[in-house]
This record gives sequence, structure tokens and C-alpha cells, in this order.
Amino acid sequence: MKIPKKVNICECWARDGIQGHPQIIPTEKKIEIINRMIDVGFKRIEVTSFSHPKLVPQFADCLDVLKGINRKNGDVAFIAIVPNEKALDRLLDASEKGYGVHEITAIISASEDHLLANLEMTFAEVMPGLANIVKRARKNGLDVIGCIGTSFGCPLAGDVPIEKLIELTDWYLQQGATSIMLGDTTGEANPRQVRTVYRRMRELFPTVDFIGHFHDTRGMGLANTFAALEEGVVFHDCSIGGMGGQPATRRPKYHKGYTGNACTEDMLGMMTEMGIDTGLDIHRVLELARDIETVCGGNLRGQVTRSRPVRHRSKSVLTLEGLHVGRELPAALVSAGRRMSAEPMDPEAIKEWIVRDALEKNWPLPERMKINTGALETKGELDRKTVLVTTLSVLNKEGAKACLNVLSQKSNGDVYLDGTVELEF
Repeated sequence: MKIPKKVNICECWARDGIQGHPQIIPTEKKIEIINRMIDVGFKRIEVTSFSHPKLVPQFADCLDVLKGINRKNGDVAFIAIVPNEKALDRLLDASEKGYGVHEITAIISASEDHLLANLEMTFAEVMPGLANIVKRARKNGLDVIGCIGTSFGCPLAGDVPIEKLIELTDWYLQQGATSIMLGDTTGEANPRQVRTVYRRMRELFPTVDFIGHFHDTRGMGLANTFAALEEGVVFHDCSIGGMGGQPATRRPKYHKGYTGNACTEDMLGMMTEMGIDTGLDIHRVLELARDIETVCGGNLRGQVTRSRPVRHRSKSVLTLEGLHVGRELPAALVSAGRRMSAEPMDPEAIKEWIVRDALEKNWPLPERMKINTGALETKGELDRKTVLVTTLSVLNKEGAKACLNVLSQKSNGDVYLDGTVELEF
């Protein structure tokens, strides 16, 4: 199976991501972040859960969140968890009032021990009610994700036979489910297993849209996502900051260690470097991720959030729109001493040349762009061996101008340039 050229990433932060978070995220922040996700370009977003508010207080505001999110973009599918028929009643009532969702996720575990631990119900007790949820949702025009939790192993019972996944997938489809999620609920999966399972499932159900949903408990979230890609899986779940896991309830904790989902920023970084079309601008997603860290009270687990994406020089000419406020550009090495030796320049000219050279490491520059270095201060002298590491960050934009902070340091750490420049387009 060839790796897909294009994938569809579902952002799960607003549901799976925060269901285990110890603090309640304010409703207005949830709405703001979901709306940012829409603006960034996510086409599938888990927006909330209809779990009972006494059981999972994080989602006591589910109706208020649904009322507040931006619905102007008709290309975005909103998804909610619906654990029982009363929850579906509430959702359908919201739908009639104009603030429902496009899809629901119905959940059953492949492990009966896991079902008993969460719902105190057996397969035989759970399935009739779940069938009604799927059928009623479909009757009311909603797509249904049939989620099979603990698909790759259970922390309470151990191995899960693939025959159970086949049985439950077939059952879900008979009820009317429109896609199937194989959930690695507690991060038990490994890449070889993922390939074996998805290959078999896609052979048996070739027309079904399977969704990859991996947790990073044992550090294999991305490796398992890659394995699913190798088997042609197009739909992938993730959560910004790698947040997620067992809901914060009074039930016994069975998900040990780090519980979060495969991290959005890192998944996006991997897929972008692989040339896979995600429909997302990784820089805008990273800006959102840093803002979510602020909301959640500290650094999360995104590796690419810290390291930034792999550097590639753009093929497109720099524009004002290409500069995003708050973004720090990759550092650039400038051989200033050699340049000065080859062609003596006055202090203002050398400042402009250093900034221009640093920018050109990232983009081709427009011929008419002007660089005003009046607020840029020179410290020290240059000699023939001087090399400068120069970093630029975008402070603000107004009209046709952008203001950038500049810090240019010699190889020994001494500062040579410090201050701001103005780019005029």
C-alpha cells in the first residue's frame, strides 16, 4: 500500500485533549481556541463531549461551546462524543435549535474488562443501547464514527484478538456507522502490530474509512501513525500539545504514565517533511499550540513547538502577508567580515546588508522592498574573520510595513547588532 499523498487530520484537543486536564478550561477559551482551529484550517474538530457533567465536569458547558463556535465555514466537520441515549437526546435538541454537530463518536471497547471498568456493563448489556444511538443519529442526518477502544491491547486484560475488531467493525457497519476508529486507548500498540491490523481490516472492509487514533504512552504515537500511513490510512486523530487520555473522574486509574494523544505539532511536522498534503500551515498551528500552552499553564509535549519546523528556503518571494506577528525566523549565518573585506561599506550599509542576507536565507526578496535600519544599534567592530548568527522576529505590522526585532551575535556570543528594523513593501 502506498502512503497517501493527502490526509485528513482531526484535532481532538477540545475533547480528548482536555478531558483529563485537572483544571476546567473556561468556556470562552474553549470557543476561542476552536475558532482558531477553524481559521488555521482543520477540517475535522472534536469540539466537546456529552458525558454527564457530574462524571466529567470539563464538559458541563458542552451546549454553550456549541452555541459559541463559528459556523460560517461549511467545510468543517464538528464532532462530539455521545456516550448514551440521553446524551443523544440533548444533542438532537441542540441540532434542532441550530447548534449541533456533523458527526458523533459512539464508543465500545474491544476488551470487556475495559467496558466493565468504565461503564460497569458487559458487551451484551452495552450493545443494544449503542445500536440505538447509531441508528437514531443516522436517522437524524448525522455521520457516526464507530470507535473501538483498546483495539491494540488493554491495560486490564492484555492482548486483544483481531477477530474481536473484525466482529465489532462488522456490527457497527450493520447499525449504520459511516467510519471506524481503531482506538489505541492506552498506548499499547506497536508499528508492526498496527500494520498487521490495518492491512487485515482494509482487506476485509475495503470501502470503509478507518481512523487512526494513537496515544503516546510508550512513546510510539508517531511511529504507529507512520505505520498506519504505510497501510493507506487517510484519517488521523491527534491533539495539540499531545494532551489527552483517561477522563478526570473518580474511577480507578488504569492508564499509567503519560496518557496523551499523538501530538498534532509533531505529526504535522513529520507529514510535512514527508511531502504529505495536510491542508495545514505548520507555522500557524505552532502559534496556536503556544497559545494553548499559555491557557493550560505550561509547556506541553510538542517537540516541534520547541524546535520549530525543519528549515527550508521558500520558493515564493517574501510578502507582508508571509510575515506573522510573534513568529521568530530561523537563525541565519552571515559572513560579515569577508563581505567587508571584499567591499568596504559604511555602518548603515553593513546593517542593511546583514538584515537582507538573513532574510534571503529564508525567502527570495522583492526588489522594491526597503529596509530601514535607523533603530538598529551597532556594538563593537568587525574583522575579516567575523561571522554573525542573526535572528529576526516579527513584532508588528501596520499598513505596508513590518517591524522586526534583530539580534546579531558574533561566534563568541558578543552582540554586534541589536534593535529593530522596518521593512516596507
